[in-house]
Amino acid sequence: MVNSDVSNKSVKIWDVVSGPYPCEHPDIDFHGTHFNLCKVEVNGKIENIEYFFESFDEAYEMIKYFSKNIEPIELEVED
Repeated sequence: MVNSDVSNKSVKIWDVVSGPYPCEHPDIDFHGTHFNLCKVEVNGKIENIEYFFESFDEAYEMIKYFSKNIEPIELEVED
């Protein structure tokens, strides 16, 4: 599951399982896009979801947040 699969739902990101990883594909230029594998609660169910960012620095900010906080990041995801 990826963050595009949780549209129109309330989500809580509880932690970063691993990352950040660069998005790589031999035929597509992702322009520095990175992702974290996150522990996410979607409608009460915990799942691991790849959450995408436009840069390494943005992805790493989430890792820094969870190194000091235990509260989830709450998002309202729409189309």
